[in-house]
Amino acid sequence: MIAENNDIDLKVDEDIFNCLNPNSLKSFFLFAGAGSGKTRTLVNVLTNFKEIYGQDYKLLNRKIGIITYTNAAADEITHRLSYNSIFEVSTIHSFCWELIKNFTLDIKNWVKIDIEKSIEDLEDKL
Repeated sequence: MIAENNDIDLKVDEDIFNCLNPNSLKSFFLFAGAGSGKTRTLVNVLTNFKEIYGQDYKLLNRKIGIITYTNAAADEITHRLSYNSIFEVSTIHSFCWELIKNFTLDIKNWVKIDIEKSIEDLEDKL
């Protein structure tokens, strides 16, 4: 792994890389101030992961999910990872949408029933 700034960066890169060990996967949350190198660190770690495990992940059709807050960040990470198919980069909103999109009819029906009940309750109070 390459740390461009110092030994602290190297330690952070190693800690994050260890979270991605396929035999003991762990989620992690990477946060720091603007311009501190979050994207650089993430891309360094994921590039190293790709070099070691990428071929296996492609053969097994497995992916690593990367969730960020903005479309701009998701686009930048995707670009820096060379649009590699083992990485699924998305915003928190698009990630959640992928989870619920097949339930839209159920959600609409629930919302409709809930609104109708709320209207009935309000009418009863009049």
